[in-house]
Amino acid sequence: MRARVDALTGRVSMYRLATITLTIVLAQAVVFAFLDAIGPDPYAILGTLGVVVVATLGANEVAARAARVVPHRESSVITALIVTCIVQPSLTTTGLIAAAGAGILAALSKYLIVWRGRHLLNPASTGVLIAGIIGYYFGQGVGFWWIATPALLPVIAVGALLLLDRTRRLDVGLIFVALTIVIIGARLVVTGTAWFGAIATVLQLFPVVFLAGFMLSEPLTLAPRRWQRWLTAAVVAVAFSVPFGFGPIYTSPELALVVGNIVAFAVSRRSGFSLRVIDSGALSPHATEYRFEPSRPLRFEAGQYLELHLPHRADKRGIRRTFSIASAPERAVDTSKRRVAIGIRTPESGSSFKAALATLEPGTRIAATQVAGDFVLPRNASIPLVMVAGGIGMTPFASQLASLTARGEQRDIVMIVVSSNRGEVLYRDVLESAAVRIVELESDYVTTDSLLAAVPDLASRRGYVSGAPSVVAAASTALRRAGVRRVHTDYFAGY
Repeated sequence: MRARVDALTGRVSMYRLATITLTIVLAQAVVFAFLDAIGPDPYAILGTLGVVVVATLGANEVAARAARVVPHRESSVITALIVTCIVQPSLTTTGLIAAAGAGILAALSKYLIVWRGRHLLNPASTGVLIAGIIGYYFGQGVGFWWIATPALLPVIAVGALLLLDRTRRLDVGLIFVALTIVIIGARLVVTGTAWFGAIATVLQLFPVVFLAGFMLSEPLTLAPRRWQRWLTAAVVAVAFSVPFGFGPIYTSPELALVVGNIVAFAVSRRSGFSLRVIDSGALSPHATEYRFEPSRPLRFEAGQYLELHLPHRADKRGIRRTFSIASAPERAVDTSKRRVAIGIRTPESGSSFKAALATLEPGTRIAATQVAGDFVLPRNASIPLVMVAGGIGMTPFASQLASLTARGEQRDIVMIVVSSNRGEVLYRDVLESAAVRIVELESDYVTTDSLLAAVPDLASRRGYVSGAPSVVAAASTALRRAGVRRVHTDYFAGY
């Protein structure tokens, strides 16, 4: 089931998946509005949508040109669609001006409220919040959240689940939804509502599912570590659920999310750094390693990834990419010769980012905006491990094994290499230096039986899987069926 879902959603980028799901939600809303199944006027929804899209995209174009960067239009479309779901649908001049203002402010926030090339606050929430504060003094409300209605809950829930699953942030969404139900539900129960009715009320009449799936899960504003993301989800739930008011500042979903974004930034902020290109070399006919010198000693845990910010004429995936670090942490803090390496697949028709990266001359500096990830080895060295690497998914394991070798630490590890190119084992020298047992399998043979035949004591090991979504899905499922109780997966959504 996991492999089928990943194969379906993996056909499009994360941006495109968000665009498609939001479009479907709004299309159903318009149909339901024509059928009088929901309150808003269908023409008001369409009119507001048109105004917000034009205003948001226009502001993004102007801001991008002023900042001398390539405008990311699909990201702005997503922002415009979300803003449309939040602001009150209207055909009046003042209502449309307020909606357009929210879209413009949302677009500008991506350029004005930034840290090391990353916007800090959810753009749609920020735009609606600021527009609402301004509108308060003119008697014009903005944040309406009309999308929270029982008739639209099924399609919103499906879209939210798809996005949370694709970003592997289902835990974050569930924590937010569960805490919100507990807090608001308890208040409803005190007033005489049965618990079942209280739960239904929270899910149907509050935008908890929409907020969790389409906004809280945005990777660019989430904290990098799991505990930080859980903390953020809890903070947003409390800010969302506890009523208060002070003039134009009062309890609202948009304020709750902005507060959560600020907390996420506060608990995860690290000083920025840049990487100077040293050189590159072929790992195989299909993969290349790029080596850099960090501008300062860089501390990270083996298995984590870094995000690179490379301004260029980008394709639909934008100017940032995340790559697993392939070198040992010990090399990044070596005062005599600091080094950080990444390994990437280099197909003939690669992305615009990979093409731009390949043209960088030695000595060129590239910005790195964060180091993050929870794909790290257990601290207990006595735990036997089985690692499954699909193609370029070997990179985090290369970092981990190189680190073990640098520290002189021996662990009981079996490395299962799944490659679409027969005989290709990336970083074979690192694996051999770490004295791990290497098992090579073709992708079609990643099954419970084949894994048990290669590693009879699988059930006693802890599993780690990294690679393409299809490999991760197949291998993690096979490992669990073979009796492996804990399986850690490394996955990038390509947002």
